[in-house]
Amino acid sequence: MSTTRTDLALESVQAACSGAEAGTISGVRSRERTREGYAVTDIRVEDEDGAQALGKPVGRYVTVDLGPYFRREEDYFDRGVRCLAQELRGMLPEGPVLAAGLGNRAMTPDAVGPLAADNILITRHLIDAMPQHFSGFRPVAALRPGVLGTTGVESAEAVRGLVAEVQPALVIAVDAL
Repeated sequence: MSTTRTDLALESVQAACSGAEAGTISGVRSRERTREGYAVTDIRVEDEDGAQALGKPVGRYVTVDLGPYFRREEDYFDRGVRCLAQELRGMLPEGPVLAAGLGNRAMTPDAVGPLAADNILITRHLIDAMPQHFSGFRPVAALRPGVLGTTGVESAEAVRGLVAEVQPALVIAVDAL
């Protein structure tokens, strides 16, 4: 028996289905659509049967295929930003956010997480320090944990530790995979 290791629920569904439709997996719903010209796959692991079949916890997993961005199609950046913003808007609960920029900054193909984290407006500390300017903002913190090969710490361990300390309402992880 071979074991497939993947971080993406989409790949787990594809491996579990082996060519069949995702709807054939008990406890898993999958829907594909296009938003702003980008392919979006929305997978919902609804119960323990689905969790066991995919090796993923119960929850919602959204994958946006950035093909138009990499092909530099017309208006690719603005459409990509709108697509991601619309997808996130529907999922975000109220409360603080922890953004985790995962990956290796020194390796171009794996640097998207740290580069994304570099461009996030970090407000967690500013809301208390300057409430007159930042009281309308959501508290946001960011983490760039590096990679196991350079830190000796798995990214998931670092994120879990910071989640325990900061207690965000949600974590947004950005990774090249």
